[in-house]
Amino acid sequence: MSRFWLNLLLTVVLAGGAGFVGARYGARSIAPASASQDPALLRQSVHDLVMGLKLTPAQTKAIDAIEKRYVHNRNALRVKISQANVELAGAMSEEMTYGPQAQNAIDHLEASVGELQRQTVLYVLEVRDVLTPEQQVRYDQKVVQALTTDLL
Repeated sequence: MSRFWLNLLLTVVLAGGAGFVGARYGARSIAPASASQDPALLRQSVHDLVMGLKLTPAQTKAIDAIEKRYVHNRNALRVKISQANVELAGAMSEEMTYGPQAQNAIDHLEASVGELQRQTVLYVLEVRDVLTPEQQVRYDQKVVQALTTDLL
């Protein structure tokens, strides 16, 4: 790849990154005070979602086992996502067009991200099954909040 294209690609990536960081920082600085509270994110540890539910030792043990499996699966999927990003970068540096290599890399990326989302939903539901009906009501509220909170 010629030096010109490499410099152009680097400039575009850095400008995009700077724009993203600036927009994110700007949005946070003008957000109302109530929005500055740290909402529970679905991807956070289940311990954050089940805080205050007064779990029994058996529930804690079961949730810890579920979380351990999920973390292992999530980490493996993150590796696949990183590999797909590297594949996409390679395709872009070779083709500099939306060609077959780029499409293939994007397909791999979409599949990995989709599988991560599916595994996360299954994880949340599996933890829910460990809870009592009363705990499930509170847990469900926190999950819905995590899914519907507008995070910039």
